[in-house]
Amino acid sequence: MNFFFRSLLFGGLLLAAACSTEQSKTTTTDADASGASPGMSEPDPAFSYDKKAAGDSLKQWVDSTSLAIDFPKIDEKKQAPQLYVFYKGSNFSPAWGIGTSQEMIETISQIDREGLNPNNFPLDELRSLVDSAKRGNVSAETGAQLDLMLSACYLKLADLLATGKIKADQLSDDWHIKDQVPDSLAVQLKRAVSGQVQSSLSQLRPGFGQYTKLRQHLARYRKLLAAGGWSTVEEGPDLAPGDSSQQVIAIRRRLAVTGDLNAPSTERPQSARYDSSLIQAVNRYQQRNGLTVQAKITDRMVQIMNISAEERVKQLMLNLDRIRWISTGPMPDTYAMVNVPEYRLHVVEDGQEVKVMPVVVGKVMNATPVFQDQIEHVEFSPYWNVPTSISTAELWPQIRASSSYLDRKHMEILDGWGSNARVVSRSSVDWGNLRSYRIRQKPGPWNALGQVKFMFPNQYAIYLHDTPSEQLFDETRRAFSHGCIRIADPAWFADWILPQFNREEVTEKMNNRQLEVVELDQNVPVYIVYLTAFEDGQGRLNFRPDLYGMDERLTPEFDQ
Repeated sequence: MNFFFRSLLFGGLLLAAACSTEQSKTTTTDADASGASPGMSEPDPAFSYDKKAAGDSLKQWVDSTSLAIDFPKIDEKKQAPQLYVFYKGSNFSPAWGIGTSQEMIETISQIDREGLNPNNFPLDELRSLVDSAKRGNVSAETGAQLDLMLSACYLKLADLLATGKIKADQLSDDWHIKDQVPDSLAVQLKRAVSGQVQSSLSQLRPGFGQYTKLRQHLARYRKLLAAGGWSTVEEGPDLAPGDSSQQVIAIRRRLAVTGDLNAPSTERPQSARYDSSLIQAVNRYQQRNGLTVQAKITDRMVQIMNISAEERVKQLMLNLDRIRWISTGPMPDTYAMVNVPEYRLHVVEDGQEVKVMPVVVGKVMNATPVFQDQIEHVEFSPYWNVPTSISTAELWPQIRASSSYLDRKHMEILDGWGSNARVVSRSSVDWGNLRSYRIRQKPGPWNALGQVKFMFPNQYAIYLHDTPSEQLFDETRRAFSHGCIRIADPAWFADWILPQFNREEVTEKMNNRQLEVVELDQNVPVYIVYLTAFEDGQGRLNFRPDLYGMDERLTPEFDQ
């Protein structure tokens, strides 16, 4: 169970126990007698239908595995167990008052701010039922239906905020970051009906900083979309400073819409000449979109500028949903995070980002999986145990063809994968049974893992490591690996993650060509995430190409 949810559930159970103790006292305050709910500044007026008869209906409808009543736009099978826990705990009494009902409806109507769709909830029916119930025009059975519908809607919204509209493990086995079904939702529902609708949902909303930032950018881009978005720029030959073209005017207008260019008043003519005033805006746009920063305006840049405002809004919504896979409630104070489409590692210490560095991630055919783990130890001067898939496809044919290949590549053959495996000669290899052998590369500057690797043992055999191929960090798109993540400044990272060593000691360990394993005094959380939209350190909204096609794959599911 996710640590956050264990903590949340325990805290919720204490709250529930405290509430139960208070209810068992023989004396009550005036507020209790008048129906005041904990957490509310004023008593929440109750609906006037027969509560006992409504409770009988609830008891008849709610089962531990299903609901004997049909709700539009609510997944009854998914919500039923939580509803059963909730209503059984209150002896199947109606839970919602007028104030909490109205707050719930208002909350649902505004979930577009979270990148979710209010139309996926029975809002019109809820409004109609609440209005009728306020006037006293509903039966006990209808009152029970309203109460149950409000609770089901709360649970649905809470689950969406906590784990996302699309569940990561439904999309791919390689995408699983945290527990998918919070076991605390019934506890949060209890808080909501006591008058804490917003605060209970806030416990489930992601605490990851990018979530709040992307919500703000989503609101801004929705305004741009409502105002008509931006016009398409006609494609043409590349443009360099000094060129004149009607296309330049269109590019100025396009860059002004998204704030990349501080444009002059629209009443004044705009220059068709690509002058120095435009270069800065072009570079800014290139940086925000992961393009090569240069003075030239390429056809690739024009293609990206022509991605519509509607598509960008959807992209922001999809990324908000993926953040829900990463975070529910507070994030740890210290962690490392790799954003795959950005090709960068972010290091956060005590809530502040202290380092950002380039990384190399997996090729499309060897996609780096997305998950969460804990860095447990560091290996200095590591061996590289070549995965079977690589040795079969790439190495064994060359080893068989050349007697000098192993020496040239600083490699050796072992007769198994266990700790007792022995080094064997090439001449003793049974070429008909290659899977029983292991190829490994010796420690040194030639090693494919470089001189240090950072281990968080996982089912995907993914880790962070150094690389001898430092030139790859100069590339704009850095998807070159077989899945593992190469980092640009491993000495800094080792120094940071192992405070017991200084930089000189770290460098010495990296260069001694003798394997040394150092356990961390305290494990460091590491997140491998996939955000094609994010805010950078300068407060600018960035977009990145959909490297592994996740946005494209998610869109049909998300739109349902």
